[in-house]
Amino acid sequence: MKVAVVLLALFALVGAAFWLFGASAPPPALIAGLSDDGLRGAPCPASTLQEERARLKQGVPPPAALGLKLRQAFPLGSDAGALSALLAAQGFELFPPCPNDESVFGARWLSRRWGEPDAYVYWRADDVGKLTFLDGQVSRLR
Repeated sequence: MKVAVVLLALFALVGAAFWLFGASAPPPALIAGLSDDGLRGAPCPASTLQEERARLKQGVPPPAALGLKLRQAFPLGSDAGALSALLAAQGFELFPPCPNDESVFGARWLSRRWGEPDAYVYWRADDVGKLTFLDGQVSRLR
């Protein structure tokens, strides 16, 4: 019985080591070499007055490197479908970032290794699919 417990513990440790430090896909080219912007959150409307006041106290954050890079490649008025296609091709997954605003779209790339970057992209499009808002951030805070 003790041998089985020791083998199970050893198997769990080896599995955890492979998961934490094993080979994984490299970060997408879109975020390679970009600085850490920290966790900024999605551009969702405040759901309470208290949240709105807290945001006002924080002020406007400096531009994020990923957001600047995206807006150079996809200026406002560009086709949102082309942005979605690029993100999908680089391994980003779409997700709904704002439970209280369906007009905001989101895509994220989550690394599988500790210390590698995660990336989040948020955008809005008008009725004909043209970008009206675009931002992104890279975070290494996991």
